[in-house]
Amino acid sequence: MKIFVMGAGGQGGPCASILAHDVECSKIVLADIDAKMLEKVEAKLNSSKLSTAKVDANSIDQVTTAAEGCDVIIDLAPPWVALNVMKAALEVNAGYVNTAFDSPFWEQLVEGKPLELDQEFKSDGLTALLGCGMTPGFLNVMARYYADKLDTVESIKLRLGKKRVDYGPYDDLIKPWHPGWSPKQALIDCAVPPHKYRNGSHEEMEPYGEIEEWDFPEPVGKMAVSHHSHEEVYTLPFFIGKEIKYCDFKYYVAPQPAALVTLGLASQEPINVNGVDIKPIDFVAELMPKPLSAFLEETEESALKNEQNAFMSMMIEMTGSKNGQAITYKINCPRFTSPAKELLNLFGTTLVNVSLPAVIGAKMIFEKRQSGVIFPEQLDPEDFLNRFSKTGIPYQWEEL
Repeated sequence: MKIFVMGAGGQGGPCASILAHDVECSKIVLADIDAKMLEKVEAKLNSSKLSTAKVDANSIDQVTTAAEGCDVIIDLAPPWVALNVMKAALEVNAGYVNTAFDSPFWEQLVEGKPLELDQEFKSDGLTALLGCGMTPGFLNVMARYYADKLDTVESIKLRLGKKRVDYGPYDDLIKPWHPGWSPKQALIDCAVPPHKYRNGSHEEMEPYGEIEEWDFPEPVGKMAVSHHSHEEVYTLPFFIGKEIKYCDFKYYVAPQPAALVTLGLASQEPINVNGVDIKPIDFVAELMPKPLSAFLEETEESALKNEQNAFMSMMIEMTGSKNGQAITYKINCPRFTSPAKELLNLFGTTLVNVSLPAVIGAKMIFEKRQSGVIFPEQLDPEDFLNRFSKTGIPYQWEEL
């Protein structure tokens, strides 16, 4: 299988590393607009499978030229260029996978309109799999897996918490915020009014609306969470089926982005400063730590340090019924980045949480095409999880 990876940043480097260690992948083309970034990733991987191409994802022609001959495009560029890369996939007759999406798909799902490029992918017998990362992605597959155990599903609540145990009581307030992916996209996610789904319709909420405390398994523990703009709320109610009545996604309340949003520093509306028009979000994103450094600077020592200190919990609380009996599932999906030594041996990196589900999704749509635009909860969950396990990753989720 030949894979074209668009974007060499925070997720592109790890994705190329996973593919370089994958015997089913014979060729990797890694593309980015930043030639120096490509050189650094290529030098770190030192793989005969890998070639690089300087490509601007805003140019369909450039993507098409570079991706010619590839079977699947894994798009790890920012979501606002997704349609360009999808159109290039159609041009080269390739499947398409991304790990995040937003407009126009969110609006089309809410309004019940045909999905952009869905008919084109169907006509060509190709699949565009949107949002197949960690969350959205792995968490959607898990939701499907447990929904299939029930006759009815009343509600799905998704919660995500993070904690560093080596932080002091005030470090969250004074250390730079480092989301781990595009700083601009992370700020957009925090600033865009989130939705929740209730009784057949979506309701727009205020950013950081309906804060509550949620009990995550230790060492994450109890922490404040609030509504967060995320893909799952748009897709799960429609594609899980079973007449779901409620769905929401809440993310832990990090103080730094909350302050930026409430001050207006995540705004995309230009303001005039001393005669110069500038978007506040662009200024802030430029100052934030860049995501690529985590992969390029990863060593066994740094990976072991993160294993000991950085924790995550993704939780699903699903209520429904089976054979007339009320049932609640509470599922905990911990971090993907442990055990560090095993992951480094398997994939050359521990930073597999987003890219590994994307690679599995790419294989599934290449081997078993579901024509059109689809989402992770429309994949066969048992097939997905079996493939996930066969990578050798020693990962377990918990039924609490």
